[in-house]
Amino acid sequence: MRFSVRFVAILLAAGLAAGCAGPQEGGSSGGSVSIVLYQKPTVFSPLAPALGANQQVMSLIYQSLMVADPDLELAPQLAEKVGVAPDATSFTFHLRKGLKWSDGKPFTSADVLFTHQLLADPKSTSAVAGYYRDVTDMTAPDADTFVLTTGTPNYGILAQVGIMPVLPKHVLGDKPVDQVAKDPFFANPTVGLGPFQFVTYRTDQYVELKANPNFPVKPGIDKVYLKPLTADVATAQLGTGEVDVAPIAPTDRSTLESFATLDFRTSGDGGFVRIGVNHTQARFADVRIRQAFLSGIDRKSIVDTAVPGVGKVRDSSFDPSVSGDGIEKYGYDPDKARRLLAEAGWDGAQTVRLSWIPGSNPDRDAAAVAVQSQLREVGVHVELKQLDTSGVPDMLQNMDFDLYLFGGGNYALDPWNVNAIEGCDTFYPNGGNIVKFCDPALDAKMKQANGTVDEGARLALYREAAAIDNRQVPYLWLYSPGGLWAVNKRLENFQPLNPTGGGFWQPQMWRLS
Repeated sequence: MRFSVRFVAILLAAGLAAGCAGPQEGGSSGGSVSIVLYQKPTVFSPLAPALGANQQVMSLIYQSLMVADPDLELAPQLAEKVGVAPDATSFTFHLRKGLKWSDGKPFTSADVLFTHQLLADPKSTSAVAGYYRDVTDMTAPDADTFVLTTGTPNYGILAQVGIMPVLPKHVLGDKPVDQVAKDPFFANPTVGLGPFQFVTYRTDQYVELKANPNFPVKPGIDKVYLKPLTADVATAQLGTGEVDVAPIAPTDRSTLESFATLDFRTSGDGGFVRIGVNHTQARFADVRIRQAFLSGIDRKSIVDTAVPGVGKVRDSSFDPSVSGDGIEKYGYDPDKARRLLAEAGWDGAQTVRLSWIPGSNPDRDAAAVAVQSQLREVGVHVELKQLDTSGVPDMLQNMDFDLYLFGGGNYALDPWNVNAIEGCDTFYPNGGNIVKFCDPALDAKMKQANGTVDEGARLALYREAAAIDNRQVPYLWLYSPGGLWAVNKRLENFQPLNPTGGGFWQPQMWRLS
């Protein structure tokens, strides 16, 4: 388990890898950088359901109390120190002093309080309101302090609430709570605390940002352009120099290595690519059906073909550092899949739709085709359905899918993050459980672990939870894709994060040589 509350106050007080303060001198080379987004962004709001491209843009224009660093651990950003009560029911955030919003207004704890009250209020249509169910109080006792109190020990709340982007109260504070999510600000968020300031979004073409003149460290880049491009176009533009940074498929590396202008860097990946199973459909209720699907997919072959050298087969929503070796490895076994389907009375004549967003992630495109072919071999008729990013919210709201192939998340930051996608009280749109899976035993075990003071006992409980998760197969886990990036050699200090929505690490330190 990567996250230990026992050391939080020490780590944050030390200011390790501080996302906000950083070194006291930034770059000074200026110029512009173009970065590939693997999907089209839609809205730049922490109230909205998480979408990788949105999160990548928001990581440049907003900041949060804490942030996940390149090692997939919590690091300070707006908070310079966090005090955690011994029983983890009180969290005191001591904020960095003297910060300003990009419009010059002072940043205070009132902004933090406003943001978290808004995110906690279901009337705001916040997709993360479920994170706050255990919160009993939030206060701002002075301009530089924010205090969050929970009803029970809640070790994982820092990895959920602590990383939410902070919004400007002076811009949004007078908006009706039930209307704020639709405010034009979230399409044009020109006021933020990040190193770059939003300029415009030319729909489906690029997001334009400029250096924030009020950021405490002068950014080394004047302009950033974020372009949603398909993988083939991104590869071509890396070669011509039209883009400087792109997450790439390992299968494209040999082609790109012929360009002397590029370096290649890897990043950690606390998330994974999965197939969400619509648990509101009775035909998927028998766990043998889900186990059969998983046994009928040759996931190792998909990894070896689509993400060679960086991908890893996954058998749990919990990070491998938590799930350990005591879980079943669902190896490719077509005979077992056929047997389980027969035992569960599966009707081979029915059609199952597999939906996914094509074009931006070649590994997912390859996975969708492979899954269709392999499940057909065991008696499951799969029909592929291509999606556009803009249609995903309505699809999820209406549960208009059978199977949905997608990826993302950072479940290495804290195992409690799994509750967001599997908890009985985190159903979308009030949480990240888009498949509406619920197992009371798993729910209880996760909550017991999150409230256990002893670190060793907490890990043991999470391992029990991982075993339940592994048996129940709430998702068809495919693989952790790893992260491989192509970076133009002229760009210095670029450090990649999770490629599917992890944002960007200390972008104020980027500079052009």
